[in-house]
Amino acid sequence: MAKKSNHVVPSSSGWAVKKSGADRASKTFDTKERAVEYGRELSKHEKTELFIHKSNGMIQNRNSYGNDPNPPRDKRH
Repeated sequence: MAKKSNHVVPSSSGWAVKKSGADRASKTFDTKERAVEYGRELSKHEKTELFIHKSNGMIQNRNSYGNDPNPPRDKRH
């Protein structure tokens, strides 16, 4: 089973937060900043990854809030 993640993506009404593989958005926002805030909190709560996309759809940034398969060297046990 593929790991679930959340995506901040452009939408017809501004910006949306969608789960990976979902057709419908979890929530939509007027600004990208508000969508990122919501997506970050959602991903922290769900312990998933957050992908932030540019307005052209390309991935701009990626953050892991769960069990990171490649944690920074100083965070490895």
